[in-house]
Amino acid sequence: MISIPSFEVLILCLLLSAVLGACLFLFFSAKFDLRRLETRLQEHRNAVERKSAESELRFNLLETKLSETADKVQLIDEALAQSQAAHLPHSSGPTRGKRTAIIRLAQKGEASDKIAATVGMPTNEVDLLLKVHRAIANR
Repeated sequence: MISIPSFEVLILCLLLSAVLGACLFLFFSAKFDLRRLETRLQEHRNAVERKSAESELRFNLLETKLSETADKVQLIDEALAQSQAAHLPHSSGPTRGKRTAIIRLAQKGEASDKIAATVGMPTNEVDLLLKVHRAIANR
């Protein structure tokens, strides 16, 4: 039988105890780090879910506002189309030659209804042109 001195047995037991203690320390340290990482991961997931929910609410709000705006634009387009259909074409008024002819005929003493028939214009436009001409001439 082999005899080992008690001093060496004591050193061997202490060494094994130190190794076992180091292993236990590393095991619990790793377990603690793992729990801490799981907690951080869960917090991160919760934050992402909150932001996702907020983003979805904002998206829904924007989608609703966009739909309302599209409806308003459609109403404006319809009103504009109706307005354009209701407008009468705008005449640019008599040409320079017609204005000259109207003034000359009036100076000759012709009546405004006869002048209107001659130049092919409404009587009220002929009367207006003659009033403007008289106002400018009296200045």
